[in-house]
Amino acid sequence: MTELGQAFLLWTEAHPGLALLILFAAAMLDAVFILGVFVPAGLVLFAIGALVALDVVAFWPAVLIAALGGLTGDLLSFALGRRYRERLFESAWLQRRRMLVTRAQQFFQRHGGKGVLMARFLGPLRAVLPAVAGASPMPLWLFLLADGVAAVVWASAYILPGVVFGASLGLAAQVAGRLALLLVLLAALVWGAFALTRLSLQTASDRAERWLGALLDWSRRHRRLGRFGAALADPSQPETPVLALLAILLWALGALTLFLLAAPSLHAYPWPSDAAIFQWLRDLHTPYGIAIATVFLHLGEWPVYTPVAVAMLLTLMVQRRTRATAHWLAALAFGGVLSLGLARVPTVDAPHAYFLLTPPPGYAARDLVLATVIYGLIPVLLSTGRSAHQRTWFYGVASALLVLITVSRLYLGAQWFSHAMVLLVIGLLWTALLGLGFRRHRPSVVRLGATLVPVGLTFLLAATAQWTLDRDLLPAARSVEVRTGFTWTDWQQDGFQQFASQRSDIAGRPKQPLNLQWAGPLPAIREALERSGWTPPPPLASGQVLRWLSDAAAVDTLPVLPQVHAGERQVLMLRHPQDARRQWLLRLWPADARFDDGTPLWVGSLVLQEARSAYLGLMRYPIAIDTANPDPLLRPAAPIIRDVGGLYLLTTVASPEPFHD
Repeated sequence: MTELGQAFLLWTEAHPGLALLILFAAAMLDAVFILGVFVPAGLVLFAIGALVALDVVAFWPAVLIAALGGLTGDLLSFALGRRYRERLFESAWLQRRRMLVTRAQQFFQRHGGKGVLMARFLGPLRAVLPAVAGASPMPLWLFLLADGVAAVVWASAYILPGVVFGASLGLAAQVAGRLALLLVLLAALVWGAFALTRLSLQTASDRAERWLGALLDWSRRHRRLGRFGAALADPSQPETPVLALLAILLWALGALTLFLLAAPSLHAYPWPSDAAIFQWLRDLHTPYGIAIATVFLHLGEWPVYTPVAVAMLLTLMVQRRTRATAHWLAALAFGGVLSLGLARVPTVDAPHAYFLLTPPPGYAARDLVLATVIYGLIPVLLSTGRSAHQRTWFYGVASALLVLITVSRLYLGAQWFSHAMVLLVIGLLWTALLGLGFRRHRPSVVRLGATLVPVGLTFLLAATAQWTLDRDLLPAARSVEVRTGFTWTDWQQDGFQQFASQRSDIAGRPKQPLNLQWAGPLPAIREALERSGWTPPPPLASGQVLRWLSDAAAVDTLPVLPQVHAGERQVLMLRHPQDARRQWLLRLWPADARFDDGTPLWVGSLVLQEARSAYLGLMRYPIAIDTANPDPLLRPAAPIIRDVGGLYLLTTVASPEPFHD
């Protein structure tokens, strides 16, 4: 996966013209009548904005090309409306989108010319309103004027967030390319969850009555099995006995599926697809990626979702929503039974146990079922009686949360992909059955503010408490491996060539030079440097990070982002100010080696940094401008320094072999 991501970036850098062509096509198709509803142009513009920040494409050409593409698509839609008038909206193939067309017509009648400007930012209306304007008496010149302005503002509004995001990726690229790629993938998954939710809700709303009618017809034809469907869909029949039986059947289905997929008696090894996905995600591992995943992992654990479930129950009881309370209790009771029952099914060990890795902190193997039920049923209860727009937001947020929880479990090796999908589907099916029963049997409208405030606050407080208890989200640096037969003489003669001369980024891509190799215990190195006037940079706390937004902040007040080499975070970072604008910065990483007497070796870099405005003037950040000769800077801490063609060998201990200065 990392190779594919790197290949895409290299391809974009080599073919910026084709990238802009893709931008034009996406913006144009997004504006074409009806077709634009299904085209994710916003994601493309956002991605191009990130490329702008990374200096792959220029800002204004990208904005103008996106605006031109959007204007071209709008003109095509306008021409369709002008050519076919009302016949365009009365065609048989458009009946499924009739509600959307009606909304666009009403919107245009209410707002007229300024509606063309506004519709550019109103999602599905963007792909319909130009055709409605074409079918109206609106002059072409007025449409071009309004839509041209709207297209430029729209393109800027979608590209600029990508620029800001790309700027942060530019900083993150100094930290780790893997982390940057992970953030891009998470953003794409969250967007995909929202898009799929919107499409699913629209499809369900268009066909729900037809499906329910078919279910009731089937129930009448099959007296025994048909009672399941009738009990859920027919408001006049009791639902509780059938829901209990369906929960048992659902548990049996999930247990059988898990057993067939992962029983050790049937599968001594994980499925090749599971192993491949785990390995792809391992390629994206960095200490900071693990920290981010751990944050989301905690949201799917019982210390967070249990207080949320209790808060939701108490809120429903206070509001005297009897049926909603009953369904919530059923969700918790049977969801807990499903979770505990599936936990008893023997399966292949989770990835972290299978590969003898460090287990994720505080997770439970089958928590995903109950987390899915709780976070899935809340939007069902909240959206009952609400508009389609509100339902989309409720379900979209829940879908994004479940996606992040699931991906974090996969990333940290808490679950195989196939197992997670089974548990997620079982949880969603049980939520859907409860939701169907609730919606079809005298549903009560839950008060929005009175529910969201206590439940949302409980979620935030529980998550904060869990994150606080797990203070050390960043794993400790791994211990270096001992290389046998590695002597001081070997190191001086040619052994130093065994170690990386450049910091490696995603897929081993070389980045900044590593111009130091330092032998000695890390505490002794740190102590010697601090005695010589070296100090740690300001911490990455919120108050300190805000200094990046100041144009006049001194370099010694600006935090410095950590960097990762070969998937490992630095073990030492110290600075030595030169003046208000410049400072020396030293970083060290493990070299995966010890001398035969046990002395560890570290690789590192010494650079001169200057505080400069970067990323369109949005930030002031220390930028490396040159490497440095460590002799005058580090001599007090490392009395023995040897220059080997620009690579400096340092030691703070007396070597048993002659060490030539």
